[in-house]
Amino acid sequence: MAKTEILRWLLPIFLTVLVVVVTALVVLATCNYYFLLKPSFEGKCGGEKLGDPAPVRPHLAGFHGQVVGKNLWLVQYRWLRRRFKAVGTTLSLLRELPSTLYEGNVIFHRESAGEVVIDKSGVFDFGDLTPGEYSLTVTYPGEDAVGFGFIIDPSARSTDVLIDASPAYYCNCCGWTFEPKSK
Repeated sequence: MAKTEILRWLLPIFLTVLVVVVTALVVLATCNYYFLLKPSFEGKCGGEKLGDPAPVRPHLAGFHGQVVGKNLWLVQYRWLRRRFKAVGTTLSLLRELPSTLYEGNVIFHRESAGEVVIDKSGVFDFGDLTPGEYSLTVTYPGEDAVGFGFIIDPSARSTDVLIDASPAYYCNCCGWTFEPKSK
């Protein structure tokens, strides 16, 4: 008799918890679709699509800024993931040199311009860089790397950059962004 009373007491609690969990999952799936996946598929997040012209590399006067982001799995909302400093993220900078042609093949030349590991402050500064084209590889710990290109141009207006190192596997709105800030 005591077991049936315990079951009568536990059953409504179990059903309430089950309803709350199912409702939370439905709300999360709906929000992910409308705020992340749908805008990404419609091209509203700035992602490249097949057949688009090559993106224009941003011109920067200097290269310093902040790295933010975190892998939040299904909850990759911009306002939330940018509240975290991307501690341990490695920024590897390469300066692109003129390419050469050898027996019909183009050989690209690059030299290292530095490497920075982001600490708890989240900021980086590569100092004075020689004008020219650069390639940046951003490696978030335990995730794939992503690359960005830019041009150092002393006459440019931007120097600060915000890099969102959050991994973006399933949509273009979820991370891996490089945003120059105007002066």
